[in-house]
Amino acid sequence: MQTGAPVNNHPPVIIRTLTFAGVIPFVMAPMMKAGWIAVPGTPPDIWLWSYAVVISTFMAGAQWGSALSRADAVSLVGSNVFALAVFALALWVQRPAGVLVLAVLFATQLLLDYRQQRLGLVSEGYWRLRCTITPLVCLMLVIYAWIAT
Repeated sequence: MQTGAPVNNHPPVIIRTLTFAGVIPFVMAPMMKAGWIAVPGTPPDIWLWSYAVVISTFMAGAQWGSALSRADAVSLVGSNVFALAVFALALWVQRPAGVLVLAVLFATQLLLDYRQQRLGLVSEGYWRLRCTITPLVCLMLVIYAWIAT
């Protein structure tokens, strides 16, 4: 296992593996909504929104942690706004339009990652990994919203 390897231009295998594995529930969500697969006792909307809250909070925490070294106010405030916005959507807007807003929020989180990469708060490798994963997540959310309408 490469847990001691630096995260620079090429994230270690464990990071890439866990990151790509994190997309799997987003891929499953539209399949569940379409009725192609099922997770016993878990409706698709609960699946999607629960996981979206977890991942957006996880991402916001990563952005917060990266911003601490420079006390980057934009990143610190932005990470909190993202987490709270997804929380609010999950509470009050669990409709297809809310899923589309969720996709926009994930894309906007990528913009904050870009800022952090430009400030040297995250590595080029991490940035490239996020540029691969975020569009996949956003695509799955758009597909989910389309199926849900």
